[in-house]
Amino acid sequence: MRQVAAVLGILWAALNVVLALLFLVSSFTAKTAAKEGILAQLALLIGGGLILVFGALLARESWKLMSQRTVA
Repeated sequence: MRQVAAVLGILWAALNVVLALLFLVSSFTAKTAAKEGILAQLALLIGGGLILVFGALLARESWKLMSQRTVA
């Protein structure tokens, strides 16, 4: 059961990384600056960075959970 939770955690972390990259790329487009302004760019940049950090932390913890040996 531990391996299933770890695999689901790694899958969720990978999806978070993809979402974070979309946020980060969107924060640097000229269309965002023209339509919403600098605050929208900062929100996308900070939000994408935080999602990326938390996704990496989840992936690391899930990897540790998956690589632990089960004591019988």
